[in-house]
Amino acid sequence: MTDAAYLELIQKDPTAAAQLFVEKDREILKLQQHLLNANKVRFGTKSEKFSTEEQQKLFPVTELDEPAQEPLPAIVVPEHTRKKRVKRAIPAGTIVTRIEHPPAATQCGCCGGELTQIREEITNILDYVPARFELQEHVRPVMACNHCKGSAPVTTKLPGGVQLIERSPAGVGLLSYILLSKYQDHLPLNRLEGIFARLGFDLPRNRMCDWLGKLAEVLQPLHLAAKQELLKQPYLQADETTVKIQDGETEAKCHTGYFWGVLGPPPLNLVYFHYADSRAGEVPKALLTDFRGTLQTDLYAGYNQVYVPEQAVRAGCWAHVRRKFLEIQKLAPKADVNKTLELIARLYHAEPRDKPPEAVAAARQKHSAPVLEKLRQHLLAWSARTLPSSEVQKAINYALSQWEALSLFANDSAIKLDNNLIENQMRPIALGRKNWLFTSSHEGAMRAAIFFSLINSCRLNKVNTWHYFNDILPRIQSTPRGSMALLLPHRWKPTAKDGA
Repeated sequence: MTDAAYLELIQKDPTAAAQLFVEKDREILKLQQHLLNANKVRFGTKSEKFSTEEQQKLFPVTELDEPAQEPLPAIVVPEHTRKKRVKRAIPAGTIVTRIEHPPAATQCGCCGGELTQIREEITNILDYVPARFELQEHVRPVMACNHCKGSAPVTTKLPGGVQLIERSPAGVGLLSYILLSKYQDHLPLNRLEGIFARLGFDLPRNRMCDWLGKLAEVLQPLHLAAKQELLKQPYLQADETTVKIQDGETEAKCHTGYFWGVLGPPPLNLVYFHYADSRAGEVPKALLTDFRGTLQTDLYAGYNQVYVPEQAVRAGCWAHVRRKFLEIQKLAPKADVNKTLELIARLYHAEPRDKPPEAVAAARQKHSAPVLEKLRQHLLAWSARTLPSSEVQKAINYALSQWEALSLFANDSAIKLDNNLIENQMRPIALGRKNWLFTSSHEGAMRAAIFFSLINSCRLNKVNTWHYFNDILPRIQSTPRGSMALLLPHRWKPTAKDGA
């Protein structure tokens, strides 16, 4: 609208002109927020740290000051004693090659007498020999009867677990290496193909892809056992992340699929990933149909179908709430933002560490509950003097609209303040996306969900993934379905020969 048109509108209808200015101001604030967020993503730090002391010095709170509250209990940090660095021992089984360097002369330079060895000087050099392939010849005699010419020859069967994939030369160690290289170390199969070629072996990527597909079929019962184990828990965390699928339906464009993650926090330490081609609410509804308990998620509406009466209760995430206020720091009154972030920080500082559930519940009732009420009153007062539909009001409403879910942790010691634990399990997937970029099919993404579930669960339980897969792959096909949960990382007991 031109300046002349504005003047004409003001003369004809001042109320409409004033309303138009208000809408323009809202649009400007919205665009400013988008610009700030875009610049932060491109140029800014990823850290969300907030120093309450330094911020309050810069922007002291005046009108929002309240009477002094009971101080939080001091956290006693044990005195740090620097330990002498101890050289790590060489792992057992390491091949040690002794290379002797005899002296060039054995006569004394002064008198010409014969030199005698009095000790040895040993210099350890750690070298690397490229991975080697090992060919195992499994010899099975074919037996026949000399008298019964018509009887069929008898051949000894291969022991279970030796040949996981029928008519395939790939052994357990090779299959485990390919699996971990792709889904833990994030090496695309074309790079693995090049690595094997340098060692003198021709293993095309399409053949390795077929092997991974067969491995996924072998591990499918274990993946299902992980899901069943999680659905029995009273408290879970859930989140989702994207993955590009080259499905070929649209030329030169990938389909966006989703990995849905469900985590059983400590002491269970078990994570399950499910792939779906959409982010619709039917996916978590079907995934968590048999779940009865508390589910901690962000405010994404797709989870609403899970929280039906008498099924699941939603717990809110304070990390997401805090992030909303960090995003509006440059648009909102600094005193209000700083006070909000300070109160949220007090919730985290009041969290007991390494305490039994009874102590956690008591501490939350004593320290966290008053802070929650103070924060709610502050947000209500701030909301009353904030323009509706503004970015600031959206951040305030994001917290107030889910206040019951955000306060649930104060009455249940098992619930965490946020769902950062499940978000951390999404990071390896995000790192992998930067390397392999996309999956070639929906089936490939389903396989990846199986592998990510077991690898991430191993990490949570500090289990060596190489030892784990080398041990369970030969055992899984002979394990009854009812005992499959015993092979999950949090319950796994290695066989004596593995030594993990």
